[in-house]
Amino acid sequence: MNRIAIIDLGSNSIRFIIMEISKDGVYRLIYQEKKPIRLAEGMTLKSPLLTEHAQERALHCLQVYRHIADAYQVIKIIAVATAAVRNAHNGSSFLKKVRSLTHIPMTIVSGKQEAALGFIGVLHTIPMSDFILFDLGGASLEISLVQNHKRIHSVSIPIGALTLTEKFKTGGHVSPAIIKNIQNYIKERFTKIPWLAKAKLPVIGIGGTVRNLGKIYQRKTNYPLPKVHQYQISAKNLLPLITHISQCTLEERRKIPGLSPERNDIITAGALIIGELIKYTQTKYITISGCGLREGLFYHWYAPIYDPKGETYKNMLISSTRNFYNTFPHENDKHTRFVTALALSLFDQWQQTLQLPNYVRNILYTAALLHDTGKYINYYNHEKHSTYMISHARIYGWTHKEQIMCAVTCAFHHRFSAKVLKSIPEISILNEKDLIQVKTISCILALAEALDAGYDESISQIIGNTKKEILNLRVYLKGNHLHIYQYTTKQITETFRKIINRPLHIEWYPDSQKQELIQLMADLL
Repeated sequence: MNRIAIIDLGSNSIRFIIMEISKDGVYRLIYQEKKPIRLAEGMTLKSPLLTEHAQERALHCLQVYRHIADAYQVIKIIAVATAAVRNAHNGSSFLKKVRSLTHIPMTIVSGKQEAALGFIGVLHTIPMSDFILFDLGGASLEISLVQNHKRIHSVSIPIGALTLTEKFKTGGHVSPAIIKNIQNYIKERFTKIPWLAKAKLPVIGIGGTVRNLGKIYQRKTNYPLPKVHQYQISAKNLLPLITHISQCTLEERRKIPGLSPERNDIITAGALIIGELIKYTQTKYITISGCGLREGLFYHWYAPIYDPKGETYKNMLISSTRNFYNTFPHENDKHTRFVTALALSLFDQWQQTLQLPNYVRNILYTAALLHDTGKYINYYNHEKHSTYMISHARIYGWTHKEQIMCAVTCAFHHRFSAKVLKSIPEISILNEKDLIQVKTISCILALAEALDAGYDESISQIIGNTKKEILNLRVYLKGNHLHIYQYTTKQITETFRKIINRPLHIEWYPDSQKQELIQLMADLL
């Protein structure tokens, strides 16, 4: 088991994470911290120097992080400094102090390198192939054009939430005239990027400003899931929010629910940059990425060693789900995988009859693989624990709606309960059609689990078909345990009739000597 630390020394904040990686490449985040050190505070284009106070704040924080890394027995520290150090005339001398006092091997990344690392972070955590990507920091804005998973163009502009705040004095109340000047200043820089207005692609945003805007809008709309990664806000909703923020005084901004206190004085400038980008690109919505440079640094290190074929982003949801699953100890791993194979086989045979779209198959896959994770908290009510864990898991490659569909499927993998339904606040993300699909695949998962209730993989083949609205299932069974499986599936047949309004008829046959399920388990898992 190895541990690596990643440090991102930005212009506004310094971020620090520790990742733990097993010999098989299973990884998990085990420590995270962020401090708003304002490294670019006091820097101007006329005087691009890191102030002594800013350097002291950064050095003190880095010394603490060095101590934490040592305490966690980290074997490698990957540390980078971005725009503030990159643009400062005394940036190199500052890095010498960092190396001397902390022994952290920090390097400066160029604007294009910063854009590339942000792209790698998004590439591995959001399943989109064509988009405009922006990364707004304290002192710079990186914009990239991505087509077919490749970064075609990148540009770094020396404007950021902190530097623009200091340039136009937007920390307090901002007059309409100054707002107009800022907007013109930003737009002028966008006009120098020839491909930006022509791209006509969705926009993905990285950085503290866009994440904070997402949190503000979530609070405003009572969004039930405290997660901004892959959260989408339409332009028609985000632009009025930006206008409102830019018109507030400092005291009024302090009262905005969801607005981070550390960002209160710089949110106006950052929000105006994003607002102008929305208008200039004519995008209909922005997708927020909670992953960026840090994750890009991690995957840049991780992929050549553990994922040379690129499965982490090519099959993002499956790969991420397996990784999450493998972070737990498993006493009944073969049972879980066999239940997953059974569930997928049932889905494939009944999909057309039950009118289930293709994407629901992946939801069933993840639910089948993860439905028992709640047992690591407590066996009693473990389905509720599984629901919470999956709702908040760091699994990439699905929308918020799909993640909640998976979690709710796990909540009902024993039986459907209206009482449990009311206890899940995230359920409001789903519509009635989503709930019907969840109930249906919950029945499939419950049946799959009942068909391996003996944890012995006695089922060698299942053949499903439909006759006159009746779901028929032929089950080929090894051994002499027919009475066990007749007992475990009896209640499920009643569940099918109540929940999806279709009778389920099961016929039992001796082993056909066919091993389709074993092969399916090997192929898919």
